[in-house]
Amino acid sequence: MPQTDTVTPKNHRRIFNTIICGATVACLLMFSPSAPADESAVSSATNTIAGWQILGNLGVPVWDGKALLFHSAQGSLAITPLSDDVIRVRFTSAQEFGRDHSYAVINQDLGTPHVTVKNDDGVTSLQTASLKVTVQQSPLRISFTDSDGNLLDADDPQYGTSISGGGSFRVAKQLPDDAHIYGLGEKTGVLDKRGWQLGGYAYAMWNSDTYSYDPSTDPMYVSVPFYMETRNGRAHGIFLDNTWRSFFDIGHEQQGLLTFGADGGDLNYYFINGPDPKKVVERYTALTGRMPLPPLWSLGYNQCRYSYYPEARVRRLANTFRKEQVPGDVIWLDIHYQDNYKPFTWNLQRFPDPPKMLSDLRAQGFHVVTIVDPHPKVEKGYAPYDEGVAGDYFVKNADDSNYEGPVWPSAAEQNPGPSVFPDFSNPSARKWYGSLYKSFIDMGVAGIWNDMDEPAVFRTLNGTMPLDTVFDNEGQPTTQKEIHNVYGQLMSRSTFEGLSQLRPNERPFVLTRASFAGGQRYAAVWPGDNTSDWASLRQSIPMLLGMGLSGFSFVGCDIGGFVGSPDGELYSRWLQVGVFYPFMRSHSNLDSPDKEPWSWGPVFENINKHSIELRYELLPYIYNTMHQAAETGIPALRPLFLEFPDDLNVAKTGNEFMFGDDLLVAPVLIQGETNHAVYLPTGDWYDYWTGHKFAGGTNIEMAVTLDSLPLFVRGGGFIFRQPVVQFTGQMPGNPLRVLVTPAKDSKASLYEDDGESLDYRHGRFMERQFHQASNDQQTTIEISSPEGSYRPVARTLILEMWMSRQPKSVAVQTGAQSGVAANPSLHWKFSKGLLTVKTADNFEATKFVIEY
Repeated sequence: MPQTDTVTPKNHRRIFNTIICGATVACLLMFSPSAPADESAVSSATNTIAGWQILGNLGVPVWDGKALLFHSAQGSLAITPLSDDVIRVRFTSAQEFGRDHSYAVINQDLGTPHVTVKNDDGVTSLQTASLKVTVQQSPLRISFTDSDGNLLDADDPQYGTSISGGGSFRVAKQLPDDAHIYGLGEKTGVLDKRGWQLGGYAYAMWNSDTYSYDPSTDPMYVSVPFYMETRNGRAHGIFLDNTWRSFFDIGHEQQGLLTFGADGGDLNYYFINGPDPKKVVERYTALTGRMPLPPLWSLGYNQCRYSYYPEARVRRLANTFRKEQVPGDVIWLDIHYQDNYKPFTWNLQRFPDPPKMLSDLRAQGFHVVTIVDPHPKVEKGYAPYDEGVAGDYFVKNADDSNYEGPVWPSAAEQNPGPSVFPDFSNPSARKWYGSLYKSFIDMGVAGIWNDMDEPAVFRTLNGTMPLDTVFDNEGQPTTQKEIHNVYGQLMSRSTFEGLSQLRPNERPFVLTRASFAGGQRYAAVWPGDNTSDWASLRQSIPMLLGMGLSGFSFVGCDIGGFVGSPDGELYSRWLQVGVFYPFMRSHSNLDSPDKEPWSWGPVFENINKHSIELRYELLPYIYNTMHQAAETGIPALRPLFLEFPDDLNVAKTGNEFMFGDDLLVAPVLIQGETNHAVYLPTGDWYDYWTGHKFAGGTNIEMAVTLDSLPLFVRGGGFIFRQPVVQFTGQMPGNPLRVLVTPAKDSKASLYEDDGESLDYRHGRFMERQFHQASNDQQTTIEISSPEGSYRPVARTLILEMWMSRQPKSVAVQTGAQSGVAANPSLHWKFSKGLLTVKTADNFEATKFVIEY
């Protein structure tokens, strides 16, 4: 939900965080790398630049077996190899390091690095099997090279690392002209943050409620201070583990410098080697965690608006989905289901019997997700308030009183009043708040939507709490300056852990608007209140790609745009893109017209229905890809450079993307377009719809109509599909369809489980390996024996393969031994270049032999 500065939820306007943005800009200007480097600006005696003290002589370090430790009057520096490819750099202005605590990093046991340390005349080197870190001690300059001596990353020789008397720090890195910068979480702008003309971008990290944002808005709802740099296909990353307001300047102030810093806390960053871009993402998410495997139903189509009420309207919505045979799995309830916007309540006039409604909807195949915001109303007799006061669970003012501020309960029609805010940095408060979901879970609510958790506060100049509000901070009290960016992450953690306790063997589903690095462990994320225009549709792709590179795999923008009214063409084009958002949800504002698939008449309804049907057809592939994301951190939604790092033509491509290993999506993003240009990376490609083969490394142009979705399969790809169902509960027993595109040799794996429980953690899953081998005489498709004890309901296996000539014969062998007689249930046909082979899926080793 957006924030507002009035008492009525119907009157929204955009709030600019002038104090926040102004402070960040001031910090940038104080350390402008473009400042003149002459004697008037730089003092060799004090080593200062424009008020910043450059880290100088740190002295000879000590290797304590785990880290290089430097000490001087300026502070302490530790350089710690966590593995051969991950190096931690930490500096504090104190003489000793304080508590080593992180809300983002959960795993520093990344391996056993083999380390050699040398010191020679003021220069110390630390070498692992794959990296060499060189530390010039006076002034401090740090560089990273690979084992072959190739420079990967280096401090700028003039500016290096600087600190200010106010506790801020800044690091200036060299930024070569051929470098590309990606990631930084939820950011607008182009995919490559270096910019189109090397001008670069500057970004702040300060979670902000940015209602009706546009492609130039910054900061946004989520802060992830992580970036990846690539040069000629080689990649490394840097993660600044600091929750204070921070900034990243990518060649904006000065073309050849990448500068980052924060307004407080320690300098604490991780250098993460690749050299493959996927390895950078894998190692970053090994540090900060990976998304949990989501429930299958959450990957279906989600329908939401602000708001669906009363109950009769919700039931009419569900009935229309089923009557029109438009697939759908989830209906969302926004704040109007509550009693005067109070969390954990129901408006019993609008929803007189929530348990029965939820039960009836579940019988129709719908799960219901309800919104819960972090602002219990100040009201004696209201249990969340009374319990929170009794437990001392709320955020404090500097004088130790509970901080109170206006949010949605202050806009209630009856008895409006201020709110208090749970201190989610207090473990006891997190546990208590998580327990409050019990009544919702008991009555059948399927998932929880956390909103307004930047935290957003109405009628304040900076849109949030005062910076001097006090938080527990896991037993080491601090102010909002340090906790603000992590508040939303900690709320979703409270919700996730609460649902896990209440339903111990079910996968929690949580959606959040605000988060911080590592928040992917607890919740899916949607980038808030976008707008209904073509620019926002186009913007959604690089934004979600950047979030995926930053660890957040389970993401999706509001389809159709939250603010405003799309026409039928824009909505249909957006829904086509949304088929490949990992989280697929349509949503709309209070004052917007309906944005359901049928809202623009029968022509567009038919187009939209087919788009949603494609989502359901691809659910086996989508679920398999999300499992890969949960296991490896590699996002489902991938920029082309992640799959094709050596194809330099795709370094800046943000209008096409890969979904999983084998699907390339090149959606239509221009109003009225009839001829669509597509770049296909290196390799062979096949049109998903026709099987037409294209050579990669080339641009193609294709005619498109309103119902066109340009979609391509990589040569050798395996696309796992099913017949269209109306909701995920209908999937068991349906045939498994495996579309294969030709290649001499290719492999894939397919993961399956019950889609709901945590039994897969105990071996109740099924994973099979698929292998294609082809020559001029035959093609074989081999499926391995399953790993894991789970077995789906009995079903048919349908192999589909595009090929240029009709086969002479097709045989299927089953069982562990070769030479087993062909399966008598085999049926095959060849039509319009597509071979279709049907047989029983016996969940055992299977081999298809196709002779030419």
